[in-house]
Amino acid sequence: KNLKKFSAIIRNETIYVYGMNLRMDIRSIMPNAPNPSKRRAAAESFSNNLIVQPVMPLSSEEAGDSARLLRPPLEIEQVESVVSLEQLENSIIVDREIENCHIGTSENGKYLQGSSVWTRQLLKKSRVRRPSFLKQPSRKLRVCCIIFSALIFLLASALVTMVTHLKSSEPIQWSDGQDEPNPPQLPDSMVLLHPPQNDQAADHLNEILQEYSDPKLTLAEFQEQNPSSNIQFPEFTHTSAKHFSNQRTALLFAPGEYPNIDFEVGYYTSVIGLGESPDDVQFTNCSKGPHVPALDKFTDRPPNGSGLNTFWRSVENFATNPAEGMHWVVSQAAPLRRLHVQSDLHLFDADSWVSGGVAANTVVDGKVNFGGQQQWVMRNVHLGEGAVGGAWNLVFVGCTGAVPKEGDGAGRDNDAVMGPSISVENTPGSRMEKPYIVMKQKQAPIRENRGTQRINVSNQSDLPFVSDHPLYEFELRVPRITSGRDALGPKFDGEDDYIRDFRRVKLGIPAFNDSALAAFENHSVLQKALDQGKDLVLAPGIYYLSSSLEIKHPNQVILGLGYATLIGPSDGSPCIYIPPHITGIRIAGVMLEATVLSRDEHSPIDKTTSLLQWGDPSINDPGNETNPGCLIDVFARVGGASLERGVSTDVMVQLNSGNIYGDNLWLWRADHVQLRPMEKANFPHISPLYRQTVKGECNVNNGIVVNGANVTMVGLAVEHTNQDQTVWNGEDGIVHFYQCELPYDVDETFAISNYVGCRVGTDVKRHSAYGLGIYSNFRDFDVEVDTAVIHPEISGIHLRNIFTVKLDNQGMIKTVVNNRGPGPGTDPQRGRPFRCLDEKCRL
Repeated sequence: KNLKKFSAIIRNETIYVYGMNLRMDIRSIMPNAPNPSKRRAAAESFSNNLIVQPVMPLSSEEAGDSARLLRPPLEIEQVESVVSLEQLENSIIVDREIENCHIGTSENGKYLQGSSVWTRQLLKKSRVRRPSFLKQPSRKLRVCCIIFSALIFLLASALVTMVTHLKSSEPIQWSDGQDEPNPPQLPDSMVLLHPPQNDQAADHLNEILQEYSDPKLTLAEFQEQNPSSNIQFPEFTHTSAKHFSNQRTALLFAPGEYPNIDFEVGYYTSVIGLGESPDDVQFTNCSKGPHVPALDKFTDRPPNGSGLNTFWRSVENFATNPAEGMHWVVSQAAPLRRLHVQSDLHLFDADSWVSGGVAANTVVDGKVNFGGQQQWVMRNVHLGEGAVGGAWNLVFVGCTGAVPKEGDGAGRDNDAVMGPSISVENTPGSRMEKPYIVMKQKQAPIRENRGTQRINVSNQSDLPFVSDHPLYEFELRVPRITSGRDALGPKFDGEDDYIRDFRRVKLGIPAFNDSALAAFENHSVLQKALDQGKDLVLAPGIYYLSSSLEIKHPNQVILGLGYATLIGPSDGSPCIYIPPHITGIRIAGVMLEATVLSRDEHSPIDKTTSLLQWGDPSINDPGNETNPGCLIDVFARVGGASLERGVSTDVMVQLNSGNIYGDNLWLWRADHVQLRPMEKANFPHISPLYRQTVKGECNVNNGIVVNGANVTMVGLAVEHTNQDQTVWNGEDGIVHFYQCELPYDVDETFAISNYVGCRVGTDVKRHSAYGLGIYSNFRDFDVEVDTAVIHPEISGIHLRNIFTVKLDNQGMIKTVVNNRGPGPGTDPQRGRPFRCLDEKCRL
């Protein structure tokens, strides 16, 4: 069924299917075959293996005739023939849409006209003469006409390709590999769900979804273990027991309406609608819909619970209208994206502590309530009824509707109180959106039932399958960069999307065997697809890598689902490497994790190691302003889930090329890690559930180093690295929202070395940053850092709404920027922002 050129004949109630123009087909499939003889051999193999035989036995005479029809010579002689259908007495019926032939009409009746071998064979079979009104041109004239037509066709094709390329900056992708199945066979980590048709089906779907929520602890279970507790608790709480789980899940919702569905979105779970627009997947008549409350309400500041460790979960591309409003009580790496919230949006839960977060390309019909959220960035969000609350830092980029007014949060006016600083950017230069997947219905022939693909659905009778032929297929939508007025507000229409058939998309599935063998297998399979020019969609799971995934073709996409996690190679090579001058690359939805490096005397590592490297520091690559690369929802961590405390890298993300757009990056050196079997917590008063990282463990120097020019970040968070958290050496950098925590475990050498939360290089002439918060929590040593941010003292540097906070414990950050600005005193108020109130931080 994958032949692009084929024909079908019905003769004596028997169907024959055979290929046409085989040499052309083989050239398209094997463009790199070095010579005609090898192409001919490939064509012969193609003919022998892929031509479908008759489905009914034939007589010897019929078999001889059918053989001539089904096995045309490989060296095809192009001829033009005409057969009168009436003269064939309807013994042969030909599909009107067969390529290279058509049914023509004349004053003498209907005729079949074409230029293929099988037409000539039909002439011989029927012994029909060419009508006199058609003259046969000479062979020389025909050859000249064919050559001339081919040249005109090639020239026109080249012009069309060139114009298309110039218009879209999306060169045609080539491949020497086979097409992928569409739809692909989904692994268990990708759960495809369909709208329930009745209340019973909705109940069943709710039961399925509970499997992917965080574990529940009921009040009765807790009181049985803690009989002396007399605090007024809720009936149950979700817990953080899966904080460092290896389970990864993508819940895929087919287009349609989902009434009475309420479920908590657990760790490492992505809820993804498969419609062209968020309104194609609707959660209706629900109390909560997909949501996240505060966790651990019985044990963490009871009965409030906490959202400080509520990481690694996401929702995308659906509409929801919960009666209680949508609750999304999260911190880092938990984005809301491409949503239509048809009620209020609550980013807090009572008095729980939370440290979020990002919402992008979203419509909120009601009010956004930040509550006690420490910080949040809204990008291209429509605020129907405005926003209230927030603690320290709110940033609005390209938002529309009732957007709050800019403010420094100092509360100096008579009627004002101290609150969050509010940074508003109404004229962003451009914006880029995350690639997404769309399910499209298609027609398929009905065949005898021989089983179906494994699938979790709400009602087995509603499976969208006809036997083993699903009635749907997938598309990968890649939104183009937009600028000017198109960079404002949410955008759901898809009119600027590139649409890519999943036949050119490789669905990666991690190998489940010994990690060394799995690393080799994962790299081999994924790199082969990239080399063939295919896009990669990574199914949820853990991917060990033996070498870097190198992207070699412009405009390729790597899209991770359900927090697909790439474990770095042990030689220090990055998980993903984009060479210089490869434009339009999109990396989205992936986690990058450090491993234990092989730093022994036999295999020393003498290079800067990283988890993602874009470009080469020794090669100038300005990138492409009209076709930039982008990083969206990319989360890196050094330590955490690994039981090895020796995991390390030098830098998490290196950006050496220019014109890169970043949206929601969290680069985290783990401040706490998973306990080994039988291990007890080293700081049980902080948490009995984890080991707190101490000096010498999970080492990484910097979160991000930017050497390229024209790099923009919307929502950047870097935490706990051993040296400068962020180093920015590239010109014309822009940062909208920066959240940073200095490491908890360092000693006084951190301050003596003058390490800071953000360092702008001494040679940088132009740099802008808005909404920056740098926090300290020196747990183990009394560390006093001189300042939070260092930059050159020149007019091209613009900072706005920048502050520090002492979270807890010892030490402090004395000043805000370049040794200017306020800082904590001898008895500081913990959790209080110390702000610069003008650009020069003179006040």
